[in-house]
Amino acid sequence: MNNNMNQFCRVNWPKGLKSFKSKTIRLSQDVVSYLKEDGILLNDAWKRPPLQDNGTKRFPELEQMVNEILDDFESVFIKLNWRAPLDCQNTFQDMCFSDLHDIMMALKYSGVIMEMIEDYDEQVIDQNHPEKCQLVAQPSQGYLLELKKYYKLRPNAEFRCFVKNKKLIGISQKNLYLITEDESVKDKIQNYFNKIVDLIDIDKYVLDVYIDIPPKENIILVDLNPWQEHTRSKLFTYEELDIFQECQLRLVKNKDMIVQEDYSGYRESVDIETLIQQQQQEKQQQQQQ
Repeated sequence: MNNNMNQFCRVNWPKGLKSFKSKTIRLSQDVVSYLKEDGILLNDAWKRPPLQDNGTKRFPELEQMVNEILDDFESVFIKLNWRAPLDCQNTFQDMCFSDLHDIMMALKYSGVIMEMIEDYDEQVIDQNHPEKCQLVAQPSQGYLLELKKYYKLRPNAEFRCFVKNKKLIGISQKNLYLITEDESVKDKIQNYFNKIVDLIDIDKYVLDVYIDIPPKENIILVDLNPWQEHTRSKLFTYEELDIFQECQLRLVKNKDMIVQEDYSGYRESVDIETLIQQQQQEKQQQQQQ
């Protein structure tokens, strides 16, 4: 793990980078401890309808903060520090969250998030977590939960871009289950990159960008990611990206190139998947009553 991994948390991004609306909560010691606990520890505090405030809710400050953000954003995409629980996307459709119950389950049972926590703990020995959760807007350390306003993006308009020594050296289609043949995206993304390159003082990094609908076709920064194996290289390998001198564009141009990405290495156990599905069904039934 790189000493500067925290620079990929949204609140620590270089000034001037613009992206979708988001808010960040610095998690308290008790929430961090809960995420690190072993076993299936879903608490009645996360069930719907909400319990009366009689002291049984486990993290009331966090609940209030998340609910206020959801009142503003309606639904969110989540990350903990520099990683998202993408291995849970079969359970939580489109990684779109609209309540704290599902957010906590995704964080608790994601192998991706557990790996991130292990990496963080290995790197940061002397940790200092606040007694209460804090909404932060300035550069911060600790466990940072980002809630990004959820937008339904056109999957064939998302691209992953690889940058080395301030030079764009690779552009890959991000969603590999679609055929895309528009090679004009290379110049559009290069022009966008030229406008932001001086804002980012990192030797190697990965950008996720989105090209808005015509006729404007504005390019929007979706995420700033570390140049690490867990940031998937899509249609490239990191070995070849390391030797590229000029920017290469790769698209899924025919059905033989289609790739169904696999997160089975992180997949939740069947028991946990079943538990999550049962609780989601309970929530739906309660909401219909």
